[in-house]
Amino acid sequence: MPFFLGIDGGGTKTRCILGDEKSQLGVGSSSSSKVQRVGEACARDALAAAVHEACVRAGISPRQIARTCAGITGSARPEIARVMRDLMTSIVGGQVEIVGDVEIAFEDAFGSGYGVVVIAGTGSIAYGRNSKGEIARAGGWGYAVSDEGSGHWIGGEAVRAALRARDRGEHSGLLDDLMAGLGARDFEDFIVRLNESRAVDFAPLFPVVLAASDNGDSVANEILKHAGQELAGLAGIVIERLFGQQSISVATHGGVLASSTVVKKYFLQELKSRHPQADGFEREVDPARGALERARREFKAASA
Repeated sequence: MPFFLGIDGGGTKTRCILGDEKSQLGVGSSSSSKVQRVGEACARDALAAAVHEACVRAGISPRQIARTCAGITGSARPEIARVMRDLMTSIVGGQVEIVGDVEIAFEDAFGSGYGVVVIAGTGSIAYGRNSKGEIARAGGWGYAVSDEGSGHWIGGEAVRAALRARDRGEHSGLLDDLMAGLGARDFEDFIVRLNESRAVDFAPLFPVVLAASDNGDSVANEILKHAGQELAGLAGIVIERLFGQQSISVATHGGVLASSTVVKKYFLQELKSRHPQADGFEREVDPARGALERARREFKAASA
């Protein structure tokens, strides 16, 4: 009996599902396996830990796996895909396929069908495929120039807004919360941390902004509203390129959209305003499940 593995390797965590031809047999999770962020050694450790947990639950060895599909953040770059394939082949047996994380989210949402999926976690991206098999994407070009509406973008926007408020002489509880979120001793230390040569990761500040919004902070609430609108804009670009006025389903995934009712509300509101033919896809999207299904399908295709 062949065994299959699907992996969702993101910037925050790694999750995998192990199964046979029909059933899920075990799951595993660990820390980030994004090699650009944590390095090869830590990425391998994270992947190995998640795979080991799933295999223990299923009662098999990683070397018994016939095919693995791993959706990895940043794997559109050939050099990243090569590194991740090498890491995976040192952990599991069988064939290994490395694809983008957005592809496995789309797989779980729509399978071989068509639609648009919007992911907003640490980063953000919109991705779609139409009935002709044509593919388009928007966003996802990295924190420095893109990823609008993501956790990183929200954290950065909050810092900028809080600093502008301070410049106006306004006391901002949000600024105090953000300073604490970055572990700064005081305002001067906060500024030093923001301007270090190594780029600051603002994604961990998303929960700070979320909590401030829940407590009635108008600045935090406005940032989350804007994030939803930005994500709708990404979806709109893909819809216009692939579907025109055709009715289309739009699926969502990621911690930002799942955690914030404000982001989700304004995403859907802006999307319907711009594209009345688009319908929200409410089924929960599980990229690891999509990767598992892709591993099964490609194994069957190769064996046919």
